[in-house]
Amino acid sequence: MKALIIFSVTTIISFLGSFHPGPLNMSVIQATLRKSLIAGLWMTVGGVLPEIIYGYLAVEGLKVFDKYPQVFEIMQWAILPVLLLIGWKYLKPKQMQEELSKSEEINVDIEVTSYWGDFIKGFLLSFLNPPIMAFWLVILINYQNYEYLKVEFLLDKIAFVLGASTGAFILNYLCALIAIKKKGAIFQYLSQNMFDKIMGWTFFLIAFVQVIKLLVF
Repeated sequence: MKALIIFSVTTIISFLGSFHPGPLNMSVIQATLRKSLIAGLWMTVGGVLPEIIYGYLAVEGLKVFDKYPQVFEIMQWAILPVLLLIGWKYLKPKQMQEELSKSEEINVDIEVTSYWGDFIKGFLLSFLNPPIMAFWLVILINYQNYEYLKVEFLLDKIAFVLGASTGAFILNYLCALIAIKKKGAIFQYLSQNMFDKIMGWTFFLIAFVQVIKLLVF
């Protein structure tokens, strides 16, 4: 039952965390529009594999907290500037749009000649994004505050890693489906500025809640 809860909550978090338009999301849409739904799905599968890798590395990192409890407290404080920095970067839409445009230009120059190429491209887009592990480490640290979400046993770890990849897969799969149905109108529903502001203030809110928890509890 506990593993099911961990899987469900992690899947939801992964889905919401992947909702912000980024290189992988855009590339999945691009592959679907230019080639086919199957091409988009192959890229999606390749893109979620790093979620499994980084999720597993984050889980194994929790062993340190079992041996040295003080490290857990230090990490809770140390993560605050990270959250604020991420939020601040999201609230700089012009800069992020330029970075996204550059990544899209690179993506256009790379010709994908097979589904295997789509798979590799999706994998690299996610694998070259190590902050994923930091994101999951933050989630795991917060999980430790709730008995029914603590990742302790092998089944818990499997549930967490599967949830991390499942949520990302569902989101990108939906992107591919919307792309194939909406065709040219797809980008009208993806406002970069809106998502940047939402994500930026969300990270600030998470940091604020973290401070309250550390000072009060």
